[in-house]
Amino acid sequence: MSTALVDDRLLAAVLRGERVRVLRGHDLATTGCWYVRLCGAVMSAAGRTGTLSGPFRNLPEPERTAALTAVTQLPPTIELVSLRELAPTIGILRQRHDLNLLSIEALASAVTLGATVFLTADTPRLQQALKAEGCGWHRVDPAG
Repeated sequence: MSTALVDDRLLAAVLRGERVRVLRGHDLATTGCWYVRLCGAVMSAAGRTGTLSGPFRNLPEPERTAALTAVTQLPPTIELVSLRELAPTIGILRQRHDLNLLSIEALASAVTLGATVFLTADTPRLQQALKAEGCGWHRVDPAG
């Protein structure tokens, strides 16, 4: 089975229990930065409805409780590669690609896992680096 490396919006959809069609048949993984960004948005959303937090706030009980538990206790079925493992790869890839921390971690994770990256937003520099490193990527609608 192939691995799908999902960004924060797709991770959020999965943790809310949504069936994301394009991810069927894939093992799932995400990056530390994407996971941290999701946790920060969801946990600090008091009174705000953002792109990441809004769909959680709109869930009926008990789905909201289950989804928030999934965010705070990432299911073991979703792989998260340690920076301990990624750091050397990040160092090597930084010599070839001028990317921010979020993107370089995604690139290193994709290389390490042999994963295809699923993105909900265009990120041209990351997409170009993924292509240069022989990693696949897909731009998808977060709803589907």
